[in-house]
Amino acid sequence: MTVILPSWFPSRSDSASGLRLLSSVRGGEDDNVEAAATTPDAEWLSVNSRGSFAMGTIDRCPRRKYHGLLTVRDPGVGEPLNMVAEVEEWLNIGDERVALHSYNWGNAVEPKGVDYLSRFEPLPRWTYEFGGVTFTRELWLENGADAVWIRYTIEGLEEPADLRLRPLIRCRPIHDLTAANPFLNGELDIEDGKSLRVAMHPYKNVPSLIASLHGAPGVFRPDGHWYEGVHYEWERERGYDDAEDLFTPGEFCLDVANDGAFCIRLGTTPAASHEPQVLSSVLGSRRSFVQELDDAAEAYLVELSAGRTGIIAGYPWFGEWGRDSLIALPGLCLARNEVDKALAILESLAARLVNGLVPNIPQNGGVPPNTESIDASLLFIRATALTAKRTRSRRIAALQDVCLDLIERIGEGADSRVHVDAQGFLFVDRGPWALTWMDALVDGWPVTPRQGYAVDLNALWLFGLTTTLRWAKKLRPAFSEKFGETAKKLSDHFEEKFWLQDQGFMTDTHDGNQPDRQLRPNQLWALSLPGIPVDKAHKKRALSAVREKLLTPVGLRTLSPDDPGYQPFYRGGQSERDRAYHQGTVWPWLLGVYT
Repeated sequence: MTVILPSWFPSRSDSASGLRLLSSVRGGEDDNVEAAATTPDAEWLSVNSRGSFAMGTIDRCPRRKYHGLLTVRDPGVGEPLNMVAEVEEWLNIGDERVALHSYNWGNAVEPKGVDYLSRFEPLPRWTYEFGGVTFTRELWLENGADAVWIRYTIEGLEEPADLRLRPLIRCRPIHDLTAANPFLNGELDIEDGKSLRVAMHPYKNVPSLIASLHGAPGVFRPDGHWYEGVHYEWERERGYDDAEDLFTPGEFCLDVANDGAFCIRLGTTPAASHEPQVLSSVLGSRRSFVQELDDAAEAYLVELSAGRTGIIAGYPWFGEWGRDSLIALPGLCLARNEVDKALAILESLAARLVNGLVPNIPQNGGVPPNTESIDASLLFIRATALTAKRTRSRRIAALQDVCLDLIERIGEGADSRVHVDAQGFLFVDRGPWALTWMDALVDGWPVTPRQGYAVDLNALWLFGLTTTLRWAKKLRPAFSEKFGETAKKLSDHFEEKFWLQDQGFMTDTHDGNQPDRQLRPNQLWALSLPGIPVDKAHKKRALSAVREKLLTPVGLRTLSPDDPGYQPFYRGGQSERDRAYHQGTVWPWLLGVYT
């Protein structure tokens, strides 16, 4: 599976309009961008400032359980909620009835709205044509609210037509599936005022859902029932259950004519009166490649609960992760001169330490933290050091003090699975855990065991020691007495521990008796961080090995193709994919360390 963000397939952001749109395409095996963007199963993604999102395929036939028109990132009840699956359009013109959506029922795909699709643009915008009629559907998420807007325009009608808009809802946790059940509350509150509004509260402890019609008169016809047996083929490929039931509360009924534009909005709060017009200001605008990258970066910076700024690790299934946030922060924030956001993210993570360390997944609402990480704390120090170079804010001193505490806690054994040895190295004990970014587990055991001395952990540890020792001269003089000798010993023995002279690169891990001889990209931290004592000639040889065996146009392989354990494909069920996750799979983020 390839994810492509082509330069001509723009992401758009307009602070004045309140829109923020990110588009991406799921390509085919040939990795042809242009072909991928025109295939019916190419994926689109749109997000807002809260990290809520909509995603689907061009043909509007859902293939993932994550496909839908509104997934609420931070509902205040735990993990994200997939609220709205679809809004169907049924257009009745004379004796002809046209449906523009699609579902996979297991044995057939019906209806086939894609048959009428003449053009798709990455707003996203669908243009359908039938019988001389042009029907356009545009979709965006509202910034600052958990809501999706869909705007319609119709041209070419020779007589008024009857349009039915039917919402289908899920209101379930993002990773789950819904079955028809007696617990859903189908009671509706219908208000026909300035705009037609229908509200329902389908389940206890989840937000209400409000659907409203704007720009055209209409009525709502209650017709609550279940669509049973919608299938998601990509979930089946991934080894998961793939069938779900969807609920519809009824349909909006409109008499429509030419040249009119109208909207439907679905959200957890009522609409603001000005919102239906905001889309026009960004339509048709062209963006440079740099602007597109900037917009794509902004899509991962979100406003979380309690006014916090955070970084989303990835759409659709990842949330806020400590390690991922700290790896991405220099590029998403500092490279874009968003220093205040960088400070806010660091302060937010510092406020949610667990046992004095940065968790892998921070506490967020009712979701408990995940502490399976030791590198997140070390990456926090790196991110703070890079941020300190960009600002003289007084807020930096407090973050530097947190960094000294992190070194203290690691040195004291705050994570009982990690200790500092007599030469100053970090050693991860053997056990059923994975404390670095190569963290896939199968049957309770790490697929890529990186226990013992890991080269990236120790490079980050040495960088953290030398950096905090500089800061400690002003902040905490006693710190130098405690860790100065540790840093010196580690520096003196670092290259001896990790350099493989016969291989011409650095070992990935050392178990205390012997090094492994697998070529992996984790050594790049030792080659790129300042102050790590690696001979220049050795650096050149190691980079040459990485370039020859690991570098690809879209990222770095996690293992050399020459290795017997190399997995050339990432596919299959959960277990099969986890076995390949760090055993050859290409990861784009490693390009940042490489460059």
